[in-house]
Amino acid sequence: MKYYLGIDGGGTRTTAAVSDENGNILFKECGKTINFYSVGMDKARNNLNELLKSVCSRIDSDFFEAVFVGCSALDNEADSKTLNALCGGIKAEKIAMNSDLYIALKSVKSDVCPCVAICGTGSMATGEDENGNTIIAGGWGHIIGDEGSGYAIAVNALKKCCELCDKGETSPLLDKANEFFKVDNFRKAIDFIYSADTTKDIIADFAKDVGKLAESDEIAHKIITNEAHSFAKTVLILLREVKKCTVLGLYGGIFVHNPLFRKTFEVDITAEFPDVILQLLDTPPEEGALELARNL
Repeated sequence: MKYYLGIDGGGTRTTAAVSDENGNILFKECGKTINFYSVGMDKARNNLNELLKSVCSRIDSDFFEAVFVGCSALDNEADSKTLNALCGGIKAEKIAMNSDLYIALKSVKSDVCPCVAICGTGSMATGEDENGNTIIAGGWGHIIGDEGSGYAIAVNALKKCCELCDKGETSPLLDKANEFFKVDNFRKAIDFIYSADTTKDIIADFAKDVGKLAESDEIAHKIITNEAHSFAKTVLILLREVKKCTVLGLYGGIFVHNPLFRKTFEVDITAEFPDVILQLLDTPPEEGALELARNL
């Protein structure tokens, strides 16, 4: 039997999908992030190898007919050096790697200028114009960009906690931060936040608590809506370039698990583009990667 492998390497986790030569998906497996900008190339490669070991043990083979990897550290096709650095241990007849946005775009079921917006640990948007050109907006990384992302939400919430702590004030947000970092005083969280072992996906995880708190807390509510407005501005830049877009696919934990964020975002988008359909991806990105692998 011939095996094909599709991989979606997001900012927090990596999902692999395996199919046979007839396109039947056999199973999926999850592992840790392969974003080498976030965790470093050595750790990213180790995380990928651990995932591959688990996958190969289930098919009793370490060889694939073709592999396609989507990686959140990229915004276009990987060069040979980067491909080898991360994926050099994969045994395959054919292998390619591009951004996680690229494979997500292939999961949008639209023949007319499809677009996709990802909002998870990081954020980014891309689409294809009427000439088949790929247009990108956002994706500047957590240091200078990633508005609306889990990381941006978490950092802005933590900054607010710093302000509250300095003023000697209490709030549900500050209580939630102390609970998240397992401290009785927010200042004690400093060592954990700045530890070399604390990667951006760990910080971004606090966004889940902020999202839940936003239902009842005014401070958290404002943080979520502000970030939704910010990401909408980025995506609107994309849609103005891809003028004939009919479907905007939404992907990432923030869209899936944060209804306030999604609603605020959708209101901003439809105010300018009322005819664009906004929906969660028809198929998961790892299946988009799998389709790309079968077409290599």
